[in-house]
Amino acid sequence: MCPWGYDGPACEVDRMAACRVSPSDPGSCSNLYTRNCECYRACAKLYCHDPAKADRCTHELGADMTRNRCWLRSDWQGGSTGAAGSELPEDWARGATTWYKHFAPQETRQSYDADPGLLEERSLWGSSNWRGNHSVHPPAACPGRCSGRGVCFRWEHEQYPRCMCAKGYNGTECATVDSSEACWFSPDCGGRGACKGGFCHCQPGFWGAGCHRGQGYVVRRSSPPVSATQPTVWPDLRSPTKLKIYMYDLPWDVAFPGAYNDGFFGRDPMYKAYELFLQYFLTDNVTRTENPWEANLFYVPLLLYFYIGNVRDAVPQTSWAINHIRSRWPFWDRSGGRDHFYFMTGDRGTCHLPRELQDQAIKVVHWGMQRAGIDWIGLDNKDYACIQLKRDLVVPPLNMFTEILPTDTVKLYQTVALNAGRDPSRTLLFFFAGGIAESMEYSGGTRQAIKQLLTSVHIANGNSTPADVVFVEGRTPDYRQLLLASKFCIAPYGFGWGLRLVQAMEFGCIPVIIQDHVYQAFEDFLPYEEFSVRLRLSEVPRLLDILRTYNPEQRAALRLGMAKYYRAFIWNREYGGEAYEWTLAGLQRRLANMQAGLYRRRRSRSRSRSLLSRHRGRRRADE
Repeated sequence: MCPWGYDGPACEVDRMAACRVSPSDPGSCSNLYTRNCECYRACAKLYCHDPAKADRCTHELGADMTRNRCWLRSDWQGGSTGAAGSELPEDWARGATTWYKHFAPQETRQSYDADPGLLEERSLWGSSNWRGNHSVHPPAACPGRCSGRGVCFRWEHEQYPRCMCAKGYNGTECATVDSSEACWFSPDCGGRGACKGGFCHCQPGFWGAGCHRGQGYVVRRSSPPVSATQPTVWPDLRSPTKLKIYMYDLPWDVAFPGAYNDGFFGRDPMYKAYELFLQYFLTDNVTRTENPWEANLFYVPLLLYFYIGNVRDAVPQTSWAINHIRSRWPFWDRSGGRDHFYFMTGDRGTCHLPRELQDQAIKVVHWGMQRAGIDWIGLDNKDYACIQLKRDLVVPPLNMFTEILPTDTVKLYQTVALNAGRDPSRTLLFFFAGGIAESMEYSGGTRQAIKQLLTSVHIANGNSTPADVVFVEGRTPDYRQLLLASKFCIAPYGFGWGLRLVQAMEFGCIPVIIQDHVYQAFEDFLPYEEFSVRLRLSEVPRLLDILRTYNPEQRAALRLGMAKYYRAFIWNREYGGEAYEWTLAGLQRRLANMQAGLYRRRRSRSRSRSLLSRHRGRRRADE
């Protein structure tokens, strides 16, 4: 395993030297700070593997690489740019550099000079690729030259340039190491190494994402192939009674938790459930195995959010990673990927994957839409839309909104248990606060139907809404108080999955789930009827009447059910969460489903062809 950009047996070859602003710079493909043209060429090769499809890149910045403003040293004639190719010379504006609209077709000065139209307007030399009058500066223009771990940049609204630190460093001069953000998966690298810009540099004898590996296994074939057409027979050391999961260690050019852009490292915390799973998994010495030959499930850490955020196309990065593991390990092809799993925490999870990817591995998602014949835009799978519950696993998202963290949830449910489920302090019948939107795809029409219901009730009651109902279109500063004051909390979805079920469970508010055709987290083995109310969209006109039929004893029983199962919806162990353990239980059920033949394997006609080259390809027979 090598740091970002490095290759070779001893990580001695720096493939991304053109992107570094100093020899100690961790490096990135960021484009806020304008870099060497040859950096963007290298980044285009890193993210966009098919030159004919520049928009089909693994990273959402990939397509920008071919149109980023850039510069070259005036004495560069081709080839290597040096160890710190993107270190802007102090005399850059006095003839030391030439600026271009984007990199040239060939890696030579002649290629750049052959097209006069490639030369950037002189007025734009020294400016950022972002809109606005932002400017880039040599390291010497910033305090301490940013310690060689950041770029010197001036926002248009600021008088002076300042350091924008590389991921893993902070401070005025980027002199302070920040492992908690850069190596979030294991800030101390398991006590066996040191974090360097998102890479754990391990002590001798250890390797892997968090220096969690210490053993390697080489297994001989059980029998050699008799002919070129007969597959190799490998030994089978899998236990029939123990869940053992092997995680692939993917190199930096396949999946790396890098910075999104200069100075922009954060992720929306709602999408971080898979990060906590990875953190806990690396220290799980019961389920995790270093021996792939004894594993009965395989974990592919795609790190999708670092590449595409929450709504962009997941296919290029997913296919790229799968092709990588298929080319280096025999396990995917042994099962057709059925015993592999990866997280897809985007808003609609797997809905927009091509059918081939939908039908293969176990997808761990937050969005459990399963419906035949759905006609939503962009959903081509008419058999089951997004997931197949016997194969795919729905897990809860992460609630990390600062004002409603589940800091007191354990105490709350201790009180619920002591009071036999009764909570007279909850005086509101129900509340909801959030967006409504016009499109019926948003929440499946649930939010709009509730608004219509309450509007009609308001008019029928002489412009008066029931005093025990709170419906807010948009945000409210009283969200936490309303969660604690309501008997019931409405839990619809939005454009995709929503957080309201998790929030209701964390604050003791009985969830009213109105999500037609959408499976909830762990629903195939979690008894939702014991702690929630499930309604169909068609029942919304009777919502008030239905909820008022629940007497105090019935509500108390539901709260006691919530006290029994609330930990399944919380990831953070510091808040009493057990979502990691429930996820493992769900994965074990998927393994059992696969072994029992509860869903059929869909075979490819051409297993040897690249997924990436055919992800928009043909349909095959239905399952």
